[in-house]
Amino acid sequence: MKILWIVPITGVDEKQLGETAKFLKEYSFEKTEVVIRKVNRGTESIESRLDELYASIPILDEVKKAEEEGFDACVIGCAGDAGVDIARETSRIPVIGPGEASVLISQLIGRRIVVLTSLPGRIPSVEEKIVKFIPKTQFVVYPTNIPVIEFQKDVNKTIQTLVNIINNSIEKDRVDTAVLLCLGMQGMAEKIQAEVRIPVIDPSIAALQMAQVIVKMRLSQAKGFYPFPPPKKRFL
Repeated sequence: MKILWIVPITGVDEKQLGETAKFLKEYSFEKTEVVIRKVNRGTESIESRLDELYASIPILDEVKKAEEEGFDACVIGCAGDAGVDIARETSRIPVIGPGEASVLISQLIGRRIVVLTSLPGRIPSVEEKIVKFIPKTQFVVYPTNIPVIEFQKDVNKTIQTLVNIINNSIEKDRVDTAVLLCLGMQGMAEKIQAEVRIPVIDPSIAALQMAQVIVKMRLSQAKGFYPFPPPKKRFL
């Protein structure tokens, strides 16, 4: 099985890409190969609907290339699922969004979730996406007030911030599960879970596992819901 992991932002360096590759290898099936590619244009980070728009076209280019090269699936490395629905319309191979995968998994192990995002301005678009899958009464969203590209600069500080928010939400909102809805929080879930004592979902792991299972099941997005767009001239 060969999966393309698309990094949809320009604000990550080779060291970070290498760390992501090492992290994903830990959760890959024995015969899974994960290839990581970063887009070469778009936006430094994704923290708004505008950023999602800028990221979508280079994401589409990578998905198209992946299908032509014989990949079995693509994962869009953004927990806001930038470009996922659009890419599903254009592709025959499965396209997986980490945010969607995380929310769906959360409902298998719990019922009321707390979702952690980056900045306050991100909350409306995050809520808009989550409410497609679960009622608004079953989740709350809190910002960390940390920009996406700064989550990994001081990991201990980020983890402590997340622990504090989750613990407060457990008491205030009676949540039973937490979702780290940003790939900048990658690799932190296990340590956070040990502190907060509720399940904590890492969207990177959720997306990779979902992609592997869907490929194993020989499934892809339904073209009745994600039909191919009609051919026509389109301009940017």
